[in-house]
Amino acid sequence: MSYMLNYEKEGYIKLIYEGNANLNDIKDVITQGVLLAQENNCLRVLSDFRKASLSLSIMELFSIPSKQEVQSKMLNVPFYRYRRAVVVPAGDYKKYKFFENVAVNRSHQVRVFISFDEASNWLMET
Repeated sequence: MSYMLNYEKEGYIKLIYEGNANLNDIKDVITQGVLLAQENNCLRVLSDFRKASLSLSIMELFSIPSKQEVQSKMLNVPFYRYRRAVVVPAGDYKKYKFFENVAVNRSHQVRVFISFDEASNWLMET
C-alpha cells in the first residue's frame, strides 16, 4: 500500500491511499496523520480510499474505532475532537457505513462518503 499525507492550505489533513491495505497498514498511516495534525494544530482529516483495495472484515471494521481510541490515548490526542471524512468506492459504501455507525456510537466525528467534494464540504462545515 502506498499513501500520500499532506496538510492542505484549506485547513485539513489529506490522506490518499492506493493499493492493497490491511488493518496494520491503516494503523501506521493513522499514526503519521495524527503527528502531522498535531504539528499543524489541525483537527480535520479527509481520507480517500477510492483507489485502495481494503481487505477488512466486518469484525476489523468494528474494531477500528476502539483501536483509534487506544492509539489516541497513547499519542495523548483527544480522538473525539477530530472531524474525519472518509471517501470510499461506491461498491463498498454500505460496508463502510457500518464503520461510521460504530464510530459515531463511540463519540467519533466521522462520516463516510462516495463523493470527494461532498466529503470536503462536510469536513469544512463549522
